[in-house]
Amino acid sequence: MKNDYEKLLERYQEIRLLGSINGVLYWDLNTYMPPAAVGHRTKQFQYISQKIHGLITHSEIGTLLEKCEKDSSLNDLEKRNVERFRRIYNDRTILPSELVGKLAAQSNKTLEIWKKAKAKSDFQMVFPDLEKLYALNIESSSLLAKSKNMSDSFDALIDSRDKGFGVKNLTKLFAEMKSFLVPFIKKCEESEVKPDRSILSRNVPRSSQVQMVENLAKFLEYDFFSENAVGNIAEVEHPLTIGGGFKDVRVTVKYHEDNVLAAFLAGAHECGHAIHGLQGKEEWYNQPIYSMSSPSFGESQSRFLENIIASSKEFWTYYYPKFQKDTTDVFNDISLDDFYFTLNSVNPGFIRIQADEVTYIMHIIIRFEIERDWFAGKIETKELPQVWNEKYKEYLGVDVPNDTLGVMQDMHWYSQYYGYFFGYGIGDLISSQLTAKLSKDLPDWQNSLQDGKFTPIRQWLETNVHQKGGTLDCLEMVKDITGEELTTKYHINYLKEKFSTLYNL
Repeated sequence: MKNDYEKLLERYQEIRLLGSINGVLYWDLNTYMPPAAVGHRTKQFQYISQKIHGLITHSEIGTLLEKCEKDSSLNDLEKRNVERFRRIYNDRTILPSELVGKLAAQSNKTLEIWKKAKAKSDFQMVFPDLEKLYALNIESSSLLAKSKNMSDSFDALIDSRDKGFGVKNLTKLFAEMKSFLVPFIKKCEESEVKPDRSILSRNVPRSSQVQMVENLAKFLEYDFFSENAVGNIAEVEHPLTIGGGFKDVRVTVKYHEDNVLAAFLAGAHECGHAIHGLQGKEEWYNQPIYSMSSPSFGESQSRFLENIIASSKEFWTYYYPKFQKDTTDVFNDISLDDFYFTLNSVNPGFIRIQADEVTYIMHIIIRFEIERDWFAGKIETKELPQVWNEKYKEYLGVDVPNDTLGVMQDMHWYSQYYGYFFGYGIGDLISSQLTAKLSKDLPDWQNSLQDGKFTPIRQWLETNVHQKGGTLDCLEMVKDITGEELTTKYHINYLKEKFSTLYNL
């Protein structure tokens, strides 16, 4: 007979199976699904979400959790599985099944309307459904706050997504970054050294960019091409990665013929997520500890590949000739040094996913502050475009020309990702702190990269990061890997060193 722990894992595996089905449907929705099928897909999402919710919140789960929590024979990893399942159970049991179904249906409906509204730069087109989705998220986060004995619903939402973080410590970390970034960005802009950014808008055909992204993915050892491929690359309005690991993790990019680096760097970013998802311990696959317990830590892996690897001088020293060939010789007249400087140039702009390393976290700070105040009732949904534009002017000195380049550029608030944006900024801090540890453990990693060898870096990530799975929460994981608490100093030092050199500061 199966013991209580085995029964609990069996229930978890059923939930994970349904979740993976939901993921494939979501992939299809964002890539190849015909527009007329949206209504039916919404019903599918609602049905599966309610089924998953019913499985998680079944009274049997509560009974099994209680029994397992009293079982002294469980080892530390088994106890961690029980702990992680308990969190899921507690967060879900507080939400009525009807509310979960409404959230799933409304988020997918709003996402589809957002795509059309973004194309027309018409915020009013999506506003009514965004307001409904926001109200549902307020309802759910308020219930979470009550169950966690928290007074702030946004704190509760953050806690559910990323245990250990909250409004107070995020505000502190971002304030430290903002105090450094505002004057540093100004210094870079005022430098007499000026890159020629016009070269980045040179036209590169979509067909060439597809080949370019595929070759980059091969270099980063993301297998979408072999007989035993575990991935796929497709195009979507907003780049994302879908898949829970094991043998099926799919990535997407968006091609812009007049901005070739958008697809290139998005490809690196999403491959970071994919490799992270694929390098977990196989024997843990159907257990809660298989995947990282923290979206923020997950973003550190995508930002690591996008910035530390694919934006580094060592990488481009090796890869630039391949890039020139893939982009049909469009950049043959541009030297490596000029291209590298332009790629990394500090250029305050409107679009988060196209932002340079220095200004990127300012985009996150803006979103965090807006979302924080939105959930606190200090901002109404109808005011989002105005507040957004005001903050971009104040923090980055840019005038947002329209809502497509402003409040509608990201999918998150029009989908299911509330209380998520902060993770991209925290991901930057973690990736820089991990890089410092990588340099201690593997002092020659930059030379290896310059020689075209990514394998030693990927293997270090696998051993020291990815195979730890969700055995620890984010802040504990950072300390376990690096030996220090999460701090802004490594990211600030990284930016200072790299960009002071580029701009002769």
